[in-house]
Amino acid sequence: MSDCRFTAAKTVEEAVASLAEARGEAHIIAGGVALAILMNEGLLQPSWLIDVSRVTELNCIEVGDDGAIRIGAAVTHSEVAASTDIAASCPMLTEMATEIACGRVMNRGTIGGNICLADPQGDPPVAMLALDATFRVAGPSATRDVPARSFFEDLYTTALAEDELLQEVIIAAPTAGCGTAFGKYAARKAMDYSSTISAAVSLERDPGDGSIADIGIGLGGCGVIPIWPEMTETLLRGRRLNDETFAVMRDVLVQEIEPIGDSLYSADYKRHVASVILKRTLKIAEQRSVAGKGGGS
Repeated sequence: MSDCRFTAAKTVEEAVASLAEARGEAHIIAGGVALAILMNEGLLQPSWLIDVSRVTELNCIEVGDDGAIRIGAAVTHSEVAASTDIAASCPMLTEMATEIACGRVMNRGTIGGNICLADPQGDPPVAMLALDATFRVAGPSATRDVPARSFFEDLYTTALAEDELLQEVIIAAPTAGCGTAFGKYAARKAMDYSSTISAAVSLERDPGDGSIADIGIGLGGCGVIPIWPEMTETLLRGRRLNDETFAVMRDVLVQEIEPIGDSLYSADYKRHVASVILKRTLKIAEQRSVAGKGGGS
């Protein structure tokens, strides 16, 4: 680490300029939770660290006049959990943030860092997939918007170029009657991380017959990337949530996901857990949709 260069960027432009100069040799640091683990284990020895934790535009939470939520990439999980604006507009994000590991990780870890790590067990990516979020990415010449559903490309690999950084997350205002929920199963909280299965759901019901008019789903721990189960979503649209629907859903879901077995659970058992967690989360989201409580309890 004695040869590691350190830059404390004051603006997004400064950070991007440093990334461009580094030509793929730099790493962005804000909370530094995952980076510290990799460095301590000797798995990563960066030659250049670019600190963006004090970049003002990366530390904002805003809910616009149109109801859209904007979360800066350097906002911590604790800040998301404590935000009254987020709780009022999309409380499912509050649920998600409170489920992240332990207090130390919540206080240091950032939304952007978790998303860009692209860990298949990460909670924020799962929520962003369900909410069909947009990621605003800053580069040397311009910014671009990348849908969350096309951002995660492979294990720990995203659509970011080496000279780009995630600037903010944009979530469209929830529609009237939208219900959201986040569910998670872990063998032990903050331990046995590879055995974590999570689900996030955002759904709208048809007020006439009670069927699902639209739905978004995100799944964690079900493959090498956070999963957007498009076939399962397609199956559920136009159906009412009942035992028959859940049985058919399970058959489709277990074919669509590819969890990796570990020392605790086989891949087949994880498929079963995923179907159970998704079923529970769907029921909660539907109840909230009926009650008009959005993502809240």
